[in-house]
Amino acid sequence: MIRPKIEKKSTEVNLTVDAKALKPDMTNLVLPGRIVESQGEINKENNTVTVRKVEDFAKGTVKIKNIWKKDFFLQTGAQLVQGDSPESVGDGPKNIFLLDHEVNVPANGEIEAPVTAKSKGLAGNISPGKFYFLRMSKWNRERIWAENENDFSGGEIETKVVTQDDIASAIQLTAEELGKQEIEKLKAKLASEEKVSPGLTRVEILESRASIEPETVTGSFQVFVRGKVASIVYSEKDLKDMGIEKFKTQVGANQEIVSIEENSIKYELTDLSGNDGKAEVKITIPAVLMSKLPSKILDKKSIVGYNKNALMERYAKFPEIDSIEVKFFPFWIKSVPSLESQVGFDVRTE
Repeated sequence: MIRPKIEKKSTEVNLTVDAKALKPDMTNLVLPGRIVESQGEINKENNTVTVRKVEDFAKGTVKIKNIWKKDFFLQTGAQLVQGDSPESVGDGPKNIFLLDHEVNVPANGEIEAPVTAKSKGLAGNISPGKFYFLRMSKWNRERIWAENENDFSGGEIETKVVTQDDIASAIQLTAEELGKQEIEKLKAKLASEEKVSPGLTRVEILESRASIEPETVTGSFQVFVRGKVASIVYSEKDLKDMGIEKFKTQVGANQEIVSIEENSIKYELTDLSGNDGKAEVKITIPAVLMSKLPSKILDKKSIVGYNKNALMERYAKFPEIDSIEVKFFPFWIKSVPSLESQVGFDVRTE
């Protein structure tokens, strides 16, 4: 068994669709067809938005302790600073937190209360520690303080912000949807053998707008697009056949076509001129090719008397071959017989 070297390859073929052509022209790669146009508009919801990390106010919970013999009332917005001692809170820059609501701390007791950083940023994401109140005498700070048992968080959060690129991308995707929408309208006006496709359609945006401005914080927005859609009406069979025939002429002399993946052929509109009724189409044809085997590879006389090792060594020298498998039958046969009818080659590409 001989397995030739296999290559999967996609080849591009450029054709012209001409409204003035009467029949396919293989020499000049021209196909008859026509260009149809339609105008329409569409509104579309877009949920693809940039996620950014932004500063926010860190939050946490403190346990306020009162070792004095009287209740102590603290107003909403009372300021706290984390520190090692009552004296240290007045030194250096202050990372201030504010009480979210007023509390009355019972005598010789404690109470939990939520607090929020006065400023945005990661500086507010602090570890457990001791807090002292600003605007309070040293005598009071020694009797009333707060502690956080858990880390504070929220100094940096992820939020969705609509960027200019988000809007531009949404407009482009919406224009593509407009093209599909108008194609469906055009299909109703075509003959049964005529085809249109999104790949051979161009959308000219006449007007577009988004429901929000760039840098708006939101998870979605609306996009409006009004445009002119131009598409090629063509015979799918003629387009595919001409592309394949041209592809076959481009295969090198040292290769053969194993298969053409016709269901995976793609069409792309590269130029469209509605004025002269012509359009340029690029066809991408995926295929499987194999190396063409020289006649000496299948020459039975040249391998008479070769055993398995000799055959493996011989065929390893051919760059066209990927691998071989040698079988002798019956089991007592150990070399290639001289009678050609008893020698066979099985060339496989799978």
